[in-house]
Amino acid sequence: MKRYAAAIVATLAVVAAFLAACGGGGSSTPAATTGPLPQPDAILSKAVDSFQAMKTFHFRLEHENGGSPIPPGLTLITADGDVIVPDRMSAKLDAKAGQQTVNVQVIGIGDQGWITNPFSRQWQPLPSGTSIKDIFDPTQGVKAIIGSLQNAQVTAEEDVDGTPCYRIEGTVPSEVLQAAAPIAKPGLTVGIKVWIGTDDSLIHQVYLIGPIAPDEPSNIVRQLMLSKFNEDISIDAPE
Repeated sequence: MKRYAAAIVATLAVVAAFLAACGGGGSSTPAATTGPLPQPDAILSKAVDSFQAMKTFHFRLEHENGGSPIPPGLTLITADGDVIVPDRMSAKLDAKAGQQTVNVQVIGIGDQGWITNPFSRQWQPLPSGTSIKDIFDPTQGVKAIIGSLQNAQVTAEEDVDGTPCYRIEGTVPSEVLQAAAPIAKPGLTVGIKVWIGTDDSLIHQVYLIGPIAPDEPSNIVRQLMLSKFNEDISIDAPE
């Protein structure tokens, strides 16, 4: 049980890294531009402020060309869930154990957390001392990535699922991801694409391009889509 729970903790920490920043599964289409593209600094600053003020949101994380390794011997493929800031989250996770897909659910409320057993589907508690802040802190994650974006440039205006956005591209050093993703190692440069609403200054989509650990595929891409901002969401302890 403790080894399996540790796997889930590591999985959700990976989610934090990409929430902390970042887009997947969404569609991006060119949008008509009305003039020169703005400078990135003001857009990024407003995006951080908007995210810090957010109360709830939905997320979906996907991988291309690989997955995120998590102990014991699992590989995270997708994560889909809801967050109530600052300390409630409910998510469904798909992972691989060899060629077998493992599906689990996770709920975190304050200092308490629960996971489903992948075989019995019954809820069981996370290890004592593990809280939602240990496995997923979206505000700090976003600040870590957006605040550390280097060589940032506004490269296009695009619609993300119908929402006009600025696409900003840059890089971050992999070590800034360590607080949110324990698998991240220093010494790598990670490409970033982030789509920020032109009107709402919300982060709608993020791509992390390239490995965050030396043993990952060179062409791995993590995609995160954020949506349903500030909608009514209920997350309760399992019965």
